[in-house]
Amino acid sequence: MHAFDWDDEISDECLIDAIARGDITAMETLCGRYNRPFFSLAYRMTASKQTSEDLVQTTFLAIWRNCATYSKETGSARRWLFSIMHYRIIDYLRRQRSRSPWKEMPWEDIEMGEIPPIPDPWEETWSVERRRLIRKALQHLSVEQRQVIELAYFEGLTHEEIAERCQIPLGTAKSRLKLGLLHLKRILSEQGIVGI
Repeated sequence: MHAFDWDDEISDECLIDAIARGDITAMETLCGRYNRPFFSLAYRMTASKQTSEDLVQTTFLAIWRNCATYSKETGSARRWLFSIMHYRIIDYLRRQRSRSPWKEMPWEDIEMGEIPPIPDPWEETWSVERRRLIRKALQHLSVEQRQVIELAYFEGLTHEEIAERCQIPLGTAKSRLKLGLLHLKRILSEQGIVGI
């Protein structure tokens, strides 16, 4: 698709629509717009620069994969975007709870625009179905790519933990995950599955 030259005046909703059509420039614009507020929220809740950077990266990957599921009827794009970021942070904190004290942020300290909507049964059902479709598509990846994706998205490991578990350099873990996700997206697209 021919990339449009996006600017700061374009609404989040328009950017999400373009991303759903595969516009990488729109995704870059959205990343530029939300990188700092996402990082700020993650850092306030985790107090870790590296963790916050990882959470922001996985959030943008989730937005790229799921932007076709966004609907204006469910609320503003900003609210939807922050809900994805917030759930990533909460999932991380839950995983860390057994390893270290859980630093919770009171809801009143989060801007109104950052509060995620309460998930509805349809979203939970679709989430289960997405996992099933992804697991099926994962069988088409190399063993190495499949392993890092499963560790990241089904076991919730960080890049560092994946590198340690697989006994590979951190850079290799990151690039293997990125390439695996691109390959997975292509496979799903070829099967006519969008919004994963």
